[in-house]
Amino acid sequence: MEENQNLQKASLARNINNSLFWILLGTTFLVPIFFLPATIFSTQFSTSLLFSFGVVLSIIIYSVCNFLLGSFDLPKQSKYFVVSISIIPLVYLLAGIANGFSRASFFGFTFDFHAVGFILLGFAYLFLVSVLFKQKERIFHSYFAFLISFVLLSLFVIIRMIFGADVFSFGIFTSITSTPVGSWNNLGIFFGIGLLLSLFTFEMVNVSRFMKVLLSIAILLSLFFLVLVNFNVIWIIVAICSFLFVVYEIFSFQGFSSEDSSFKDKIKKIRLYPLVVFIISLIFIFGGSWINPFISKTFKITNSEPKISFSDTIEVGRATLKERPLFGSGPNTFTLEWLKSKPDSVVGSTLWNTDPTNGSGLIPTFLVTTGIIGILSWFIFLAFYLYLGFKSIFYKFEDLFVKYLLTSSFFISLYLWIMAFVYVPSVVIFILTLFFTGLFFASIYLSGFIKVETRKFADGPRFGFISSIAFFAIFVASLSLAYGLFKNVRSLWYFQKSSTAVNIVGDIDASERLMIKATEVLPNDIYFRSLAEIELLKLSYIASQDTTKVSIEDVRKQFNDVLAKAITAAKSAQTSNPANYLNWLSLGRVYEAISVPELKIDGAYENAQIAYVEALKLNPKNPATLLFLARLAITHKDLNQARIYADMAIKMKSDYLDAHFLLSQIEVADNNLSAAIKSVTSASVIDPTNSATFFQLGLLKYNIKDFSGAINSLEKAIKISPDYANAKYFLGLSYESIGDRAKAIGLFEDIKLTNPDNQELDSILVNLKAGKPIFNNTTETKPEKGKTLPVKEKTQ
Repeated sequence: MEENQNLQKASLARNINNSLFWILLGTTFLVPIFFLPATIFSTQFSTSLLFSFGVVLSIIIYSVCNFLLGSFDLPKQSKYFVVSISIIPLVYLLAGIANGFSRASFFGFTFDFHAVGFILLGFAYLFLVSVLFKQKERIFHSYFAFLISFVLLSLFVIIRMIFGADVFSFGIFTSITSTPVGSWNNLGIFFGIGLLLSLFTFEMVNVSRFMKVLLSIAILLSLFFLVLVNFNVIWIIVAICSFLFVVYEIFSFQGFSSEDSSFKDKIKKIRLYPLVVFIISLIFIFGGSWINPFISKTFKITNSEPKISFSDTIEVGRATLKERPLFGSGPNTFTLEWLKSKPDSVVGSTLWNTDPTNGSGLIPTFLVTTGIIGILSWFIFLAFYLYLGFKSIFYKFEDLFVKYLLTSSFFISLYLWIMAFVYVPSVVIFILTLFFTGLFFASIYLSGFIKVETRKFADGPRFGFISSIAFFAIFVASLSLAYGLFKNVRSLWYFQKSSTAVNIVGDIDASERLMIKATEVLPNDIYFRSLAEIELLKLSYIASQDTTKVSIEDVRKQFNDVLAKAITAAKSAQTSNPANYLNWLSLGRVYEAISVPELKIDGAYENAQIAYVEALKLNPKNPATLLFLARLAITHKDLNQARIYADMAIKMKSDYLDAHFLLSQIEVADNNLSAAIKSVTSASVIDPTNSATFFQLGLLKYNIKDFSGAINSLEKAIKISPDYANAKYFLGLSYESIGDRAKAIGLFEDIKLTNPDNQELDSILVNLKAGKPIFNNTTETKPEKGKTLPVKEKTQ
């Protein structure tokens, strides 16, 4: 009887083991190619959902079944493995608790890998892969599944390159460089995996001639995409990995280390492909900057991805660790620390008005968000991983196929961990990093280098009790994460539907209802901010109603009701996360909307000013906040104060176009044009390389109808900055004013290339070509008096 029960248990364990393997393999196979063909969710959030569902399901099945079976598999040196794999999620959990146990830290907005929940699931996934994939066939199936994903993704990208970005766009892949795996650089990382895997398989496995042809195609295809992406960091890491492979071949592979084999003989036996990959990598490392323009022009691919430098990341980390050295600022809070401590040099770069969620690399970011203990946990994990890797790949194995699995999984995962240090990979690439690391540990177990044993609860009452509690805790934690993720998805669904309702359908009431539902499901500050913006739109609509059709009393009542909702929403955003400057800006915008002296609302101006000042404290190196204060002062008819704020913004960022534009408007409103022109002219003499100064000078001269003077100044601005769209815009208006419509048409057609969705430009061009007045008596007949610049700049 007992023997039958044991056989049944063994059969059940095998079935469960097989089921878990296929769930995890299926999830991993889909990760690089999965997306939801709708704009409701981003591709990266779709991937997070798929991954989280697969891992949570696996954890629940694994914990319940092992609890019922009363046993589970662990490596013999279990304390080292358990500590090394669990230390990072444990420290991440403690860092989240130590910094306030906020939902932003545990789940984030779209459940990305900076959140505690994702890290917990990620390392649980790594552990499950390591213990469930420890068979030759399973690791081989994993490689085969990746190869299929590789082929499908290659076809997807190639078809879009040939037939255009509109093919297979699904409304979410808006350009050739948009892919399911993330940015163009992430696509390069993915094909780096394909290159290394194909290379190792070709060189270390005795495959058929047909398979060698396929592997050669895969290698060439990977190199083709790496050339297209031309991400220098990838070339460096591929060069390192291919060089290490060459060194490994010399000293270890297939008896190369035997004493009777000379070094010269070893050199002669180096395989061709690793050497070719190494040489090509070197060519692009040192000559990529010359080759890249030719590639971009030939394939019509532009890839620009602003990146925070390592030194700037360390500087932000140093400032954070002075206040909170042990656990940092908390998971998923890099943005807040960046805004407070970003270097002055950033203000002059393209990153000046961005709120990055990470630093120069994934692991350096954790220095800021999890502190000294957090970064130590990463060093412990990676040191253990590297120790096993370099020790095992030089270990003599009789089974060369096992040697191939171990070596390939180690080098691929090493490549990905190096990338995680120097770059911030997408969710897809981070998942693949954990996957290949798990396969490496599985190969370690498979090789017998470290053995795995079945531990039974019956081995001892203490062990059984601790194991039972542990599995129960894992089960409860998985359900909690699943519930939290479900709330995230539901609230985000309402949020996106609300955005669609107001921006596409134009139904403000429906948008309001949906956004309220989003706040009820999850009181996230971004939802409250969005709700405040919706209420501001309603205020604008109410104020524009025809009082001949609607009584003034009804308008006043509607206005007061919506105003109360707007203030409540903005205050809720600020209360839910007072450390986010955007919430203070939202509150300031609501009060600013009602601070017009004619409305006579007590305290509106003062409250708006207080909110903007608080936002400036949280983000002190962003001149845009100073412009909010300047516009508020203009609303209150305090032009002197507005001028002070605009000047402060320009001193902070000398090429800040919006500040120059606003300052010129202030001078016009204050009838101070002559003095302003004199001052700006002096500034242009002192710094003749500042295009923004010439833009402001041209704008001032345009305001006094000195069109020849405006043309002279604006042409200088464009000569300094050839892509200066707003300078071209007012230069076009100036040419039209002196009757030179041909030049005006050329300028506006040029602007249209960088502003394809601007309908006003279409109207201007139609009128210019038809010989009609440039504006059709619309409200925008004086763009120089608008609240914002008329067109968008490339760098903004």
